[in-house]
Amino acid sequence: MSARRSAWRGLRRSSGVALASLWLTSLGLPAVFSAPASAGAAGSWVGEAPSVRLYTPGREVVSQLLQPPVAPTSAEITSVSWRFTPPPGSARLEARLCHPQRCLWLATPRGQSRALAGLAATGPFVMRFRLPESARPSAPLRIEDLQLIVNYH
Repeated sequence: MSARRSAWRGLRRSSGVALASLWLTSLGLPAVFSAPASAGAAGSWVGEAPSVRLYTPGREVVSQLLQPPVAPTSAEITSVSWRFTPPPGSARLEARLCHPQRCLWLATPRGQSRALAGLAATGPFVMRFRLPESARPSAPLRIEDLQLIVNYH
C-alpha cells in the first residue's frame, strides 16, 4: 500500500478536522475547506448580487438570486448577515431579505439576525427594496453592494 493511501486511510478513520488541515498543509495545499453539511458540520456561504435601481415610489424592486456556490444539502440556517449600500442622503427605504418560506424586514443597511434560523440554508434568497409612497426622489436611487452571509449547521 502506498504511503499516500495509508495516510488517507488513517485520516479517514480520524474524526478531527484539525488533523485534515495539518495533512493538507503538509502537502502544500490550502487548508480552507468545510465538511459536508450532511455530516452535521457548521459552515457559511456568501452571496452577492448586482446593484438595483429604484425609480417609482411604492414599486418593489427585487435583486438577483442569492444562492450558495455549492448547496449545503440538508443544512439549516443558524444566522444571516446582510449588507447593502443606499445612496448617501437618500429617502428612507423599505428593505426585506426573503427566503422562500419567510421574509425578514431589514431596518438597517447592515446587520445580523437569527430570525430565519431552522430554514433551509440553500435558499434561494432575494433582497426586496421599495421607496415609500411619500418619497419623491429627483433621480433613480441605486442600491449597491448587496451581500448576504448565511451561517448554517
